[in-house]
Amino acid sequence: MILELSNVSVTYQRVDKSRVTAVDDVSLTLNRGEILGLVGESGCGKSTLGRAAVGILPVAQGTVSFNGGKVKAMARGARAVNLRQLQLVFQDPFSSLNPRRKVGEQLSDGLINLGKGREEAQEKSAQLLEKVGLSRSALTKFPHEFSGGQRQRIAIARALVVEPLAIVADEPISALDASAQAQVANLLVELVRETQMGMIFISHDLSVIRQISDRTAVMYLGKIIEVGATNEIWNNPAHPYTRALINAIPLADGSGIIPSELVGDVPDPRFPPPGCRFHPRCPVAIDMCKTQKPALISVQSKSRRQVSCHLQKENSPISVL
Repeated sequence: MILELSNVSVTYQRVDKSRVTAVDDVSLTLNRGEILGLVGESGCGKSTLGRAAVGILPVAQGTVSFNGGKVKAMARGARAVNLRQLQLVFQDPFSSLNPRRKVGEQLSDGLINLGKGREEAQEKSAQLLEKVGLSRSALTKFPHEFSGGQRQRIAIARALVVEPLAIVADEPISALDASAQAQVANLLVELVRETQMGMIFISHDLSVIRQISDRTAVMYLGKIIEVGATNEIWNNPAHPYTRALINAIPLADGSGIIPSELVGDVPDPRFPPPGCRFHPRCPVAIDMCKTQKPALISVQSKSRRQVSCHLQKENSPISVL
């Protein structure tokens, strides 16, 4: 295990001084050489959880551990040496790259901070660019001279500078066109398999998660409601929300069937519903769902599978929803 989140909660204070819990009591683990997909609708807390995992945001409760040490929130000083191998790839590569500095300078910074000489840093930067499918000539160019997909490759190369043990990729392909999405997703998978680093891949697109992830965690309104092997979750979802996400995916099968619509919107996180947070939108909710919070329990499966639903019973086969 390379990264562990234990009972993590993250809160924000609004202008009116009210508190919003964006992530509520989440526990997850990430292993070396593993891709963990984190999926859910926009506004469910995925990005907040990813930023807390790398220490960009402080946690209000719980702990984050990386490679045996505690992850502390970033301050004004330099990032702790033991956390430099925990990296984040942002959603928008243009805003995460400095538009006034050449690509080579931005990649070399991390290596120089690690004690490398300038020439050695430039050579290593060139090698990293080639590793992500770009030419050495990119060193002398500015970010605006590249396409969105190329800029995301540069952002990935920058994250690889420190030879990371774990990367959190926060919606790294959502701002790209379809062909660039496939290229960047395949590149990330290849890098994980080659280097045996761990990766949390955050996305709202379950079909992408299905293709690249070993395990999948489904998030709803700040809570993890299902987690397990990706193929098992896809073929036999145990939570109504997971099933709804799968049914909402368009299929290019020529049948002309319109995907099922998930009724309603994600509730205001300031005022989460009592009981199961999904019950106002759930087509199979029972009275218990409206008043009692479901625990994240283990159910029978080939691999470790957990679900937070009153319709499932602990250590029992998954009930048909």
